[in-house]
Amino acid sequence: MNFTFSSPDAGVCAVKLWASGRYGFSLPKKVDIVTGDGDKATFFYYNTKFRLTAELSNRAIVKIAIAQFLAGAGRGEPAEIDHDTPPYEGPLTPVRSSTPRAPLRVRPGKSHARLRPQPQSEPAFADQ
Repeated sequence: MNFTFSSPDAGVCAVKLWASGRYGFSLPKKVDIVTGDGDKATFFYYNTKFRLTAELSNRAIVKIAIAQFLAGAGRGEPAEIDHDTPPYEGPLTPVRSSTPRAPLRVRPGKSHARLRPQPQSEPAFADQ
């Protein structure tokens, strides 16, 4: 997941969420924030503590990392994402990659994977 946001002191910043595992569901997760000047901040999310609340969503992790970044954390050495930090309330702009996505994998034995015959168009006849 890639985002941009506007920081009052650093201008437009780019955010990239890295997640281990397939489809980004596994832990740990890493958030990299890069300013327009090239300064970089890194945050890690582990969720190893037992809590009564569910694991944070990817967007919530990004918003908390941005809030910690704006407070000055993570700029010298990587920091851990703190659940108690209030999330960033400003707008996030999603950034889509310009590379085309890989084609979906479909097993050839499935009916939706087979080519469907195109109906031949016949001339329309009026009812007589």
